[in-house]
Amino acid sequence: MVMRFGGLDLNLMVALNALLEECSVTKAADRLNTTQPAMSAALGKLREYFDDELLTRVGRDMVPTAQAECLKRPIAEVLAAIQHAMRTKAGFDPGLSDRVFRIMMSDYMASITMPPLIEVLRRTAPSVQVDIVPSDDSMLTKLERGDIDLTVAPEKFLSPEHPSSVVSEDEYVVVVDKNQDKIGDSISLDQYLEMEHVVVNLSIDRATMFEDWFLEHFGISRKYVVSVPTFSIVPALIVNTKLIATMHKKLATRLSRHFDIRLVAVPDVFPTFREHMQWHRLRDHDPGLAWLREQLTRAAHTPG
Repeated sequence: MVMRFGGLDLNLMVALNALLEECSVTKAADRLNTTQPAMSAALGKLREYFDDELLTRVGRDMVPTAQAECLKRPIAEVLAAIQHAMRTKAGFDPGLSDRVFRIMMSDYMASITMPPLIEVLRRTAPSVQVDIVPSDDSMLTKLERGDIDLTVAPEKFLSPEHPSSVVSEDEYVVVVDKNQDKIGDSISLDQYLEMEHVVVNLSIDRATMFEDWFLEHFGISRKYVVSVPTFSIVPALIVNTKLIATMHKKLATRLSRHFDIRLVAVPDVFPTFREHMQWHRLRDHDPGLAWLREQLTRAAHTPG
């Protein structure tokens, strides 16, 4: 059955959304699990309906036309609204629900929130599942599409168009080898700058934010020996070396139980670190998501 609105086959709306986001017939076809000829045919119908090329080739790339740019956001929002409406039920009973929640967060936040959250799920929501999606540059795109239910990130990476709230606060510490004798219980800024570092390099996460803050305040970069993609492997690189690393106290405290590392107080000028959770504005009244946000906030404040 073909549903039409204003003479347009509504199935083509899904194809148009994929085409405008991917700017590629091949990628749009892969995303919708269809063939390239079928997607090309859909693009042809859309071009005829809108009397516009929608995507034009510039060199090797496909570039949206002015009309396509005007269509991109409204169509994405309409499809997201339909998707959210289909997923949202009038009530939410965690004991009976079998929902799967997808949360985008770093390994730092997963490490401090997932253990207590899993305990809650075992006791009160045995059929609810949580999928953790690693933080990356696609965060806001996935939130808009409805590919994730919730994202956890520093405030500077959030969208002003969707609701958010603080989920946790933490402070920075310096992590050193347990037998490091050149550093006491605290470290001065001059000493901090003299040392060689292990840094965590995530595209949208705390390390990037810390580097930006550091450069803004001191106009210099830390000297680093190695850059890694997750916080959890930092202690293994610190042990038996003179290297240091800047980490979040909650995670560093947990890891110090398993590695021969020591936590050192950072210079007083270092900032407090806050994580925010954000969800799509169309899901603001989703009772299941409201329950998850409450549990996640409680988990973030559970003593480690």
